[in-house]
Amino acid sequence: MRRIAFLFLAAASLLGAAEGATRPRYGGTVRVMLQSAPTSLELPAGGTPADYWDAARILSMIADNLVEIDTAGHAQPALALSWQSDMNGKRWQFTLRRGVKFHDGTAALPATITQILGERHSDWTVRTAGDSLTVESESPMPSLLAELALPRNAILKRSASGLPVGTGAFRVADFQPGKLLKLAANEESWAGRPFADAIEIELGKSQRDQAIALELTKTDLIETPPQAITANGGAQRVRASLPVELMALVFPSSSKAQDARVREALALAIDRKPIQSVLLKGAGEPAASILPNWMTGYSRVFPVQANLQRARVVLAGSRQPALTLSYDPRDPQAQLIAERIALNAREIDVTLQVSLSGVADVTLTRIVLPSSDSATCLREAALELGMTQPLLHGNSVEDLYSSERALLDLHNVIPLFHLPIATAAGARLRNWQPGRTGNWNLSDVWLEADSR
Repeated sequence: MRRIAFLFLAAASLLGAAEGATRPRYGGTVRVMLQSAPTSLELPAGGTPADYWDAARILSMIADNLVEIDTAGHAQPALALSWQSDMNGKRWQFTLRRGVKFHDGTAALPATITQILGERHSDWTVRTAGDSLTVESESPMPSLLAELALPRNAILKRSASGLPVGTGAFRVADFQPGKLLKLAANEESWAGRPFADAIEIELGKSQRDQAIALELTKTDLIETPPQAITANGGAQRVRASLPVELMALVFPSSSKAQDARVREALALAIDRKPIQSVLLKGAGEPAASILPNWMTGYSRVFPVQANLQRARVVLAGSRQPALTLSYDPRDPQAQLIAERIALNAREIDVTLQVSLSGVADVTLTRIVLPSSDSATCLREAALELGMTQPLLHGNSVEDLYSSERALLDLHNVIPLFHLPIATAAGARLRNWQPGRTGNWNLSDVWLEADSR
Protein backbone atom coordinates (compact mmCIF):
# COMPACT_ATOMS: atom_id res chain seq x y z
CA MET A 1 0.00 0.00 0.00
CA ARG A 2 1.12 3.51 -0.73
CA ARG A 3 1.48 4.60 2.88
CA ILE A 4 3.71 1.63 3.66
CA ALA A 5 5.86 2.77 0.76
CA PHE A 6 5.99 6.22 2.35
CA LEU A 7 7.32 4.72 5.58
CA PHE A 8 10.05 2.82 3.78
CA LEU A 9 11.08 5.96 1.90
CA ALA A 10 11.10 7.96 5.09
CA ALA A 11 13.24 5.39 6.89
CA ALA A 12 15.73 5.41 4.05
CA SER A 13 15.86 9.17 3.95
CA LEU A 14 16.86 9.34 7.61
CA LEU A 15 20.32 8.06 6.66
CA GLY A 16 21.14 11.29 4.87
CA ALA A 17 18.42 13.69 5.86
CA ALA A 18 19.27 17.07 7.22
CA GLU A 19 18.53 17.77 10.86
CA GLY A 20 14.97 18.97 11.33
CA ALA A 21 13.49 16.90 8.50
CA THR A 22 10.26 15.18 9.43
CA ARG A 23 9.10 11.67 8.65
CA PRO A 24 5.55 10.46 8.07
CA ARG A 25 3.48 9.99 11.20
CA TYR A 26 -0.06 9.02 12.02
CA GLY A 27 -2.49 11.11 14.06
CA GLY A 28 -3.83 14.61 14.40
CA THR A 29 -6.57 16.65 12.77
CA VAL A 30 -5.96 18.60 9.58
CA ARG A 31 -7.83 21.91 9.73
CA VAL A 32 -9.24 23.25 6.46
CA MET A 33 -11.24 26.34 5.48
CA LEU A 34 -13.42 26.62 2.37
CA GLN A 35 -15.41 29.47 0.82
CA SER A 36 -18.58 27.59 0.03
CA ALA A 37 -21.26 26.92 2.61
CA PRO A 38 -23.13 23.90 1.28
CA THR A 39 -26.31 22.69 2.91
CA SER A 40 -25.83 19.23 1.39
CA LEU A 41 -22.79 17.20 0.40
CA GLU A 42 -23.23 16.95 -3.34
CA LEU A 43 -22.15 18.72 -6.49
CA PRO A 44 -23.98 22.05 -6.73
CA ALA A 45 -26.26 22.95 -9.61
CA GLY A 46 -25.67 26.50 -10.81
CA GLY A 47 -23.04 27.32 -8.23
CA THR A 48 -19.80 29.23 -8.64
CA PRO A 49 -16.52 27.57 -9.65
CA ALA A 50 -15.49 27.80 -5.99
CA ASP A 51 -18.63 25.86 -5.03
CA TYR A 52 -17.73 23.18 -7.58
CA TRP A 53 -14.12 22.80 -6.45
CA ASP A 54 -15.09 22.63 -2.78
CA ALA A 55 -17.74 19.97 -3.41
CA ALA A 56 -15.46 17.96 -5.69
CA ARG A 57 -12.66 17.98 -3.13
CA ILE A 58 -14.96 16.92 -0.32
CA LEU A 59 -16.47 14.10 -2.36
CA SER A 60 -13.02 12.90 -3.45
CA MET A 61 -12.09 12.34 0.19
CA ILE A 62 -15.27 10.38 0.84
CA ALA A 63 -15.70 8.41 -2.37
CA ASP A 64 -13.71 6.78 -5.16
CA ASN A 65 -14.34 6.57 -8.89
CA LEU A 66 -13.80 3.54 -11.07
CA VAL A 67 -10.82 5.30 -12.65
CA GLU A 68 -8.85 8.51 -12.29
CA ILE A 69 -7.50 10.71 -15.08
CA ASP A 70 -3.97 12.10 -14.74
CA THR A 71 -2.71 15.44 -16.04
CA ALA A 72 -1.76 13.87 -19.37
CA GLY A 73 -5.34 12.69 -19.82
CA HIS A 74 -4.50 9.02 -19.21
CA ALA A 75 -6.74 6.75 -17.14
CA GLN A 76 -5.34 5.25 -13.92
CA PRO A 77 -6.87 2.44 -11.82
CA ALA A 78 -9.05 3.19 -8.79
CA LEU A 79 -11.99 0.91 -7.96
CA ALA A 80 -11.47 -0.65 -11.38
CA LEU A 81 -8.19 -2.49 -11.78
CA SER A 82 -8.37 -2.94 -15.55
CA TRP A 83 -10.68 -2.32 -18.50
CA GLN A 84 -11.13 -2.99 -22.18
CA SER A 85 -13.51 -1.95 -24.92
CA ASP A 86 -14.68 -3.25 -28.26
CA MET A 87 -13.38 -1.69 -31.47
CA ASN A 88 -16.11 0.94 -31.77
CA GLY A 89 -16.20 1.91 -28.08
CA LYS A 90 -19.81 0.89 -27.57
CA ARG A 91 -19.08 -1.80 -24.99
CA TRP A 92 -16.65 -1.51 -22.09
CA GLN A 93 -15.75 -4.13 -19.49
CA PHE A 94 -14.23 -3.26 -16.09
CA THR A 95 -12.57 -5.67 -13.67
CA LEU A 96 -13.24 -4.40 -10.16
CA ARG A 97 -11.05 -4.38 -7.10
CA ARG A 98 -11.97 -7.07 -4.56
CA GLY A 99 -12.49 -6.60 -0.82
CA VAL A 100 -13.53 -2.94 -0.96
CA LYS A 101 -16.08 -1.81 1.64
CA PHE A 102 -18.32 1.20 1.98
CA HIS A 103 -18.04 3.23 5.17
CA ASP A 104 -21.16 1.53 6.53
CA GLY A 105 -19.35 -1.82 6.41
CA THR A 106 -21.19 -3.22 3.40
CA ALA A 107 -19.18 -4.65 0.52
CA ALA A 108 -18.73 -2.59 -2.64
CA LEU A 109 -19.96 -5.42 -4.81
CA PRO A 110 -20.11 -5.21 -8.60
CA ALA A 111 -23.91 -5.40 -8.36
CA THR A 112 -24.00 -2.35 -6.06
CA ILE A 113 -21.70 -0.31 -8.29
CA THR A 114 -23.72 -1.39 -11.33
CA GLN A 115 -26.90 -0.10 -9.70
CA ILE A 116 -25.30 3.22 -8.76
CA LEU A 117 -24.04 3.92 -12.29
CA GLY A 118 -27.17 2.58 -13.96
CA GLU A 119 -29.43 4.93 -12.00
CA ARG A 120 -27.33 7.93 -13.05
CA HIS A 121 -27.12 7.12 -16.76
CA SER A 122 -30.35 6.07 -18.40
CA ASP A 123 -28.63 5.98 -21.79
CA TRP A 124 -26.20 3.29 -20.59
CA THR A 125 -26.84 -0.39 -20.10
CA VAL A 126 -24.80 -1.43 -17.06
CA ARG A 127 -24.53 -5.13 -16.19
CA THR A 128 -22.66 -7.29 -13.68
CA ALA A 129 -20.63 -10.37 -14.62
CA GLY A 130 -18.67 -11.94 -11.75
CA ASP A 131 -16.01 -9.49 -10.57
CA SER A 132 -16.64 -7.32 -13.62
CA LEU A 133 -19.21 -4.89 -14.88
CA THR A 134 -19.96 -3.84 -18.43
CA VAL A 135 -21.18 -0.52 -19.77
CA GLU A 136 -22.89 -0.50 -23.16
CA SER A 137 -24.44 2.22 -25.29
CA GLU A 138 -26.00 2.46 -28.72
CA SER A 139 -23.50 5.20 -29.55
CA PRO A 140 -19.69 5.01 -29.36
CA MET A 141 -18.21 6.14 -26.04
CA PRO A 142 -14.53 6.86 -26.77
CA SER A 143 -14.26 9.14 -23.72
CA LEU A 144 -16.06 6.87 -21.25
CA LEU A 145 -13.03 6.59 -18.95
CA ALA A 146 -12.82 10.37 -18.60
CA GLU A 147 -16.57 10.53 -17.98
CA LEU A 148 -16.31 7.91 -15.23
CA ALA A 149 -13.52 9.92 -13.57
CA LEU A 150 -15.67 13.05 -13.18
CA PRO A 151 -16.83 13.89 -9.64
CA ARG A 152 -20.46 13.26 -10.59
CA ASN A 153 -19.59 9.60 -11.17
CA ALA A 154 -18.02 8.98 -7.76
CA ILE A 155 -19.24 5.67 -6.36
CA LEU A 156 -21.27 6.47 -3.27
CA LYS A 157 -24.55 5.72 -1.55
CA ARG A 158 -26.64 7.89 0.74
CA SER A 159 -27.38 7.18 4.37
CA ALA A 160 -30.87 7.45 5.84
CA SER A 161 -30.05 11.07 6.71
CA GLY A 162 -28.85 11.82 3.18
CA LEU A 163 -25.13 11.91 3.94
CA PRO A 164 -22.73 10.37 1.39
CA VAL A 165 -21.37 6.91 2.14
CA GLY A 166 -18.37 6.03 -0.01
CA THR A 167 -15.26 3.89 -0.08
CA GLY A 168 -12.74 6.71 0.22
CA ALA A 169 -10.00 7.49 2.71
CA PHE A 170 -12.33 9.44 5.02
CA ARG A 171 -15.91 9.00 6.21
CA VAL A 172 -18.40 11.63 7.34
CA ALA A 173 -18.32 11.92 11.13
CA ASP A 174 -20.37 15.11 11.54
CA PHE A 175 -21.97 17.63 9.21
CA GLN A 176 -23.41 20.95 10.27
CA PRO A 177 -24.88 22.34 7.03
CA GLY A 178 -23.22 25.55 5.91
CA LYS A 179 -20.89 25.62 8.92
CA LEU A 180 -18.72 22.57 9.62
CA LEU A 181 -17.80 19.17 8.24
CA LYS A 182 -15.82 16.60 10.19
CA LEU A 183 -14.31 13.60 8.44
CA ALA A 184 -12.73 10.62 10.21
CA ALA A 185 -10.05 8.30 8.84
CA ASN A 186 -11.38 5.17 7.16
CA GLU A 187 -9.51 2.41 8.98
CA GLU A 188 -10.41 -0.09 6.24
CA SER A 189 -9.54 2.03 3.21
CA TRP A 190 -8.47 -0.22 0.33
CA ALA A 191 -5.60 2.21 -0.39
CA GLY A 192 -4.34 2.14 3.20
CA ARG A 193 -5.26 4.16 6.25
CA PRO A 194 -4.65 7.91 5.83
CA PHE A 195 -2.04 9.46 8.10
CA ALA A 196 -4.37 12.04 9.66
CA ASP A 197 -7.01 10.85 12.13
CA ALA A 198 -9.48 13.47 10.98
CA ILE A 199 -10.18 16.41 8.68
CA GLU A 200 -12.10 19.36 10.12
CA ILE A 201 -13.49 21.72 7.46
CA GLU A 202 -14.90 25.13 8.35
CA LEU A 203 -17.37 26.23 5.68
CA GLY A 204 -18.42 29.65 4.44
CA LYS A 205 -15.10 31.39 5.12
CA SER A 206 -14.07 34.26 2.86
CA GLN A 207 -10.59 34.20 1.36
CA ARG A 208 -9.67 37.13 3.59
CA ASP A 209 -10.76 35.26 6.72
CA GLN A 210 -8.91 32.17 5.51
CA ALA A 211 -5.68 34.12 4.96
CA ILE A 212 -5.85 35.65 8.44
CA ALA A 213 -6.49 32.25 10.03
CA LEU A 214 -3.50 30.72 8.23
CA GLU A 215 -1.27 33.59 9.30
CA LEU A 216 -2.38 33.05 12.92
CA THR A 217 -1.81 29.26 12.55
CA LYS A 218 -5.50 28.60 13.26
CA THR A 219 -5.87 26.49 10.13
CA ASP A 220 -3.64 24.27 8.01
CA LEU A 221 -5.03 24.56 4.50
CA ILE A 222 -6.91 27.33 2.68
CA GLU A 223 -8.00 28.51 -0.74
CA THR A 224 -6.19 31.58 -1.98
CA PRO A 225 -6.18 33.75 -5.11
CA PRO A 226 -3.50 32.59 -7.57
CA GLN A 227 -2.09 36.11 -7.43
CA ALA A 228 -0.90 35.26 -3.91
CA ILE A 229 1.98 33.31 -5.45
CA THR A 230 3.43 36.52 -6.85
CA ALA A 231 2.64 38.47 -3.70
CA ASN A 232 4.24 35.75 -1.61
CA GLY A 233 7.49 35.96 -3.52
CA GLY A 234 7.09 32.43 -4.86
CA ALA A 235 7.02 30.81 -1.41
CA GLN A 236 6.49 27.07 -1.59
CA ARG A 237 3.49 27.00 0.74
CA VAL A 238 1.31 28.55 -1.98
CA ARG A 239 0.60 26.25 -4.92
CA ALA A 240 -1.29 27.00 -8.12
CA SER A 241 -2.84 24.54 -10.52
CA LEU A 242 -2.63 24.54 -14.26
CA PRO A 243 -5.32 26.77 -15.83
CA VAL A 244 -8.55 24.89 -15.04
CA GLU A 245 -11.13 27.65 -15.40
CA LEU A 246 -12.32 29.70 -18.35
CA MET A 247 -13.56 33.28 -18.20
CA ALA A 248 -15.60 34.21 -21.26
CA LEU A 249 -18.32 36.43 -22.67
CA VAL A 250 -21.51 34.53 -23.50
CA PHE A 251 -24.29 35.81 -25.75
CA PRO A 252 -27.69 34.21 -25.01
CA SER A 253 -30.11 33.46 -27.83
CA SER A 254 -32.23 36.45 -26.70
CA SER A 255 -29.32 38.90 -27.11
CA LYS A 256 -29.83 42.01 -29.22
CA ALA A 257 -26.44 41.22 -30.78
CA GLN A 258 -28.03 38.97 -33.38
CA ASP A 259 -25.61 40.16 -36.07
CA ALA A 260 -22.55 37.90 -35.81
CA ARG A 261 -20.41 40.77 -37.07
CA VAL A 262 -21.03 42.70 -33.84
CA ARG A 263 -19.94 39.73 -31.75
CA GLU A 264 -16.86 39.12 -33.90
CA ALA A 265 -15.87 42.77 -33.75
CA LEU A 266 -16.18 42.81 -29.97
CA ALA A 267 -13.90 39.78 -29.78
CA LEU A 268 -11.32 41.65 -31.85
CA ALA A 269 -11.60 44.82 -29.75
CA ILE A 270 -10.93 43.34 -26.30
CA ASP A 271 -7.40 44.04 -25.08
CA ARG A 272 -6.87 41.04 -22.84
CA LYS A 273 -3.27 41.55 -21.75
CA PRO A 274 -3.79 44.70 -19.61
CA ILE A 275 -6.75 43.04 -17.91
CA GLN A 276 -4.65 39.98 -17.13
CA SER A 277 -1.68 42.03 -15.95
CA VAL A 278 -3.55 44.56 -13.81
CA LEU A 279 -6.99 43.31 -12.80
CA LEU A 280 -6.01 39.63 -12.58
CA LYS A 281 -2.57 40.63 -11.22
CA GLY A 282 -0.71 38.44 -13.64
CA ALA A 283 -2.64 35.25 -12.96
CA GLY A 284 -3.73 33.01 -15.80
CA GLU A 285 -3.34 33.38 -19.54
CA PRO A 286 -5.13 35.55 -22.12
CA ALA A 287 -7.20 33.17 -24.23
CA ALA A 288 -9.19 33.02 -27.44
CA SER A 289 -9.83 29.27 -27.22
CA ILE A 290 -12.10 27.25 -24.97
CA LEU A 291 -9.45 24.69 -24.02
CA PRO A 292 -6.09 25.77 -22.50
CA ASN A 293 -2.83 25.18 -24.29
CA TRP A 294 -1.50 22.67 -21.75
CA MET A 295 -4.37 20.40 -22.74
CA THR A 296 -4.28 20.72 -26.52
CA GLY A 297 -1.05 22.37 -27.62
CA TYR A 298 -2.89 24.46 -30.22
CA SER A 299 -4.56 27.31 -28.31
CA ARG A 300 -2.01 29.83 -29.59
CA VAL A 301 -3.45 29.35 -33.06
CA PHE A 302 -6.38 31.46 -31.80
CA PRO A 303 -5.06 35.07 -31.67
CA VAL A 304 -5.59 37.00 -28.44
CA GLN A 305 -4.20 40.38 -29.52
CA ALA A 306 -6.68 43.21 -29.97
CA ASN A 307 -7.10 44.37 -33.57
CA LEU A 308 -9.19 47.54 -33.66
CA GLN A 309 -8.65 48.14 -37.36
CA ARG A 310 -9.95 44.70 -38.26
CA ALA A 311 -12.85 45.12 -35.80
CA ARG A 312 -13.98 48.32 -37.54
CA VAL A 313 -13.82 46.62 -40.94
CA VAL A 314 -15.96 43.74 -39.64
CA LEU A 315 -18.51 46.19 -38.19
CA ALA A 316 -18.89 48.20 -41.38
CA GLY A 317 -22.53 48.28 -42.47
CA SER A 318 -23.80 46.39 -39.42
CA ARG A 319 -26.50 47.50 -37.00
CA GLN A 320 -24.97 48.24 -33.59
CA PRO A 321 -27.59 48.28 -30.81
CA ALA A 322 -26.68 49.23 -27.24
CA LEU A 323 -26.03 46.05 -25.28
CA THR A 324 -26.34 45.20 -21.58
CA LEU A 325 -23.29 43.45 -20.14
CA SER A 326 -23.97 41.46 -16.97
CA TYR A 327 -21.60 39.60 -14.65
CA ASP A 328 -21.65 37.33 -11.62
CA PRO A 329 -21.65 39.57 -8.51
CA ARG A 330 -20.24 36.63 -6.52
CA ASP A 331 -17.00 36.92 -8.51
CA PRO A 332 -14.92 39.68 -6.83
CA GLN A 333 -13.05 40.54 -10.04
CA ALA A 334 -15.95 40.42 -12.47
CA GLN A 335 -17.27 43.99 -12.25
CA LEU A 336 -13.93 45.67 -12.91
CA ILE A 337 -13.21 43.30 -15.81
CA ALA A 338 -16.68 43.96 -17.28
CA GLU A 339 -16.14 47.71 -17.06
CA ARG A 340 -12.77 47.42 -18.79
CA ILE A 341 -14.36 45.37 -21.60
CA ALA A 342 -17.00 48.08 -21.99
CA LEU A 343 -14.20 50.63 -22.47
CA ASN A 344 -12.61 48.42 -25.14
CA ALA A 345 -15.96 48.17 -26.92
CA ARG A 346 -16.34 51.95 -26.92
CA GLU A 347 -13.18 52.22 -29.05
CA ILE A 348 -15.08 50.61 -31.94
CA ASP A 349 -18.32 52.51 -31.17
CA VAL A 350 -20.09 49.53 -29.61
CA THR A 351 -22.03 50.46 -26.47
CA LEU A 352 -21.89 48.01 -23.57
CA GLN A 353 -23.84 49.08 -20.48
CA VAL A 354 -22.53 47.19 -17.44
CA SER A 355 -25.54 46.34 -15.29
CA LEU A 356 -27.00 43.64 -13.08
CA SER A 357 -30.58 44.67 -13.83
CA GLY A 358 -32.70 43.96 -16.87
CA VAL A 359 -32.15 41.28 -19.50
CA ALA A 360 -28.50 40.66 -20.31
CA ASP A 361 -27.36 40.72 -23.94
CA VAL A 362 -23.96 39.37 -22.97
CA THR A 363 -22.71 37.90 -19.70
CA LEU A 364 -19.21 37.70 -18.26
CA THR A 365 -18.99 34.09 -17.06
CA ARG A 366 -16.42 31.91 -15.32
CA ILE A 367 -16.69 28.13 -15.70
CA VAL A 368 -14.78 25.06 -14.56
CA LEU A 369 -12.79 22.96 -17.03
CA PRO A 370 -13.40 19.70 -15.16
CA SER A 371 -11.30 17.11 -16.99
CA SER A 372 -7.77 16.84 -18.36
CA ASP A 373 -9.21 14.73 -21.17
CA SER A 374 -9.59 17.32 -23.92
CA ALA A 375 -12.64 15.84 -25.66
CA THR A 376 -14.54 15.44 -22.40
CA CYS A 377 -13.53 18.93 -21.29
CA LEU A 378 -14.75 20.47 -24.56
CA ARG A 379 -18.12 18.74 -24.22
CA GLU A 380 -18.51 19.83 -20.60
CA ALA A 381 -17.48 23.41 -21.37
CA ALA A 382 -19.90 23.63 -24.31
CA LEU A 383 -22.68 22.44 -22.03
CA GLU A 384 -21.85 25.03 -19.35
CA LEU A 385 -21.60 27.82 -21.93
CA GLY A 386 -24.93 26.96 -23.58
CA MET A 387 -23.31 25.96 -26.85
CA THR A 388 -24.26 23.07 -29.11
CA GLN A 389 -22.38 19.86 -28.41
CA PRO A 390 -19.17 19.58 -30.46
CA LEU A 391 -19.13 17.11 -33.34
CA LEU A 392 -16.05 15.00 -32.64
CA HIS A 393 -15.42 12.53 -35.44
CA GLY A 394 -12.20 11.11 -33.99
CA ASN A 395 -9.64 11.39 -31.19
CA SER A 396 -6.88 13.24 -33.04
CA VAL A 397 -5.73 16.77 -32.27
CA GLU A 398 -6.96 17.77 -35.73
CA ASP A 399 -10.46 16.48 -34.95
CA LEU A 400 -10.49 18.36 -31.64
CA TYR A 401 -9.26 21.59 -33.22
CA SER A 402 -11.86 21.41 -36.00
CA SER A 403 -14.65 20.87 -33.46
CA GLU A 404 -13.54 23.75 -31.25
CA ARG A 405 -13.06 26.04 -34.24
CA ALA A 406 -16.59 25.27 -35.45
CA LEU A 407 -18.00 26.24 -32.04
CA LEU A 408 -16.05 29.50 -31.86
CA ASP A 409 -16.74 30.57 -35.44
CA LEU A 410 -20.33 31.30 -34.38
CA HIS A 411 -19.00 33.99 -32.00
CA ASN A 412 -21.70 33.18 -29.44
CA VAL A 413 -18.90 32.79 -26.90
CA ILE A 414 -15.77 34.94 -26.65
CA PRO A 415 -13.05 33.25 -24.55
CA LEU A 416 -11.01 35.71 -22.50
CA PHE A 417 -8.77 34.00 -19.94
CA HIS A 418 -7.68 30.58 -18.75
CA LEU A 419 -7.26 30.77 -14.99
CA PRO A 420 -5.61 28.58 -12.33
CA ILE A 421 -6.79 27.99 -8.78
CA ALA A 422 -4.50 28.08 -5.77
CA THR A 423 -4.15 26.81 -2.21
CA ALA A 424 -1.91 27.69 0.71
CA ALA A 425 -0.74 25.32 3.43
CA GLY A 426 0.56 26.05 6.93
CA ALA A 427 3.99 24.99 8.14
CA ARG A 428 2.81 22.00 10.16
CA LEU A 429 1.19 20.29 7.14
CA ARG A 430 3.67 17.92 5.52
CA ASN A 431 3.77 16.22 2.13
CA TRP A 432 1.19 18.66 0.76
CA GLN A 433 1.19 18.06 -2.99
CA PRO A 434 -2.02 19.34 -4.62
CA GLY A 435 -2.78 17.96 -8.04
CA ARG A 436 -1.87 20.01 -11.10
CA THR A 437 -5.54 20.09 -12.09
CA GLY A 438 -6.76 21.43 -8.75
CA ASN A 439 -7.53 18.17 -6.97
CA TRP A 440 -6.49 17.50 -3.39
CA ASN A 441 -5.14 14.33 -1.80
CA LEU A 442 -5.32 14.70 1.97
CA SER A 443 -4.92 10.98 2.58
CA ASP A 444 -1.15 11.28 2.09
CA VAL A 445 -0.45 14.37 4.22
CA TRP A 446 0.70 14.26 7.80
CA LEU A 447 1.22 16.75 10.62
CA GLU A 448 4.29 17.68 12.58
CA ALA A 449 4.78 15.98 15.95
CA ASP A 450 3.57 18.99 17.93
CA SER A 451 0.23 18.97 16.09
CA ARG A 452 -3.00 19.14 17.97
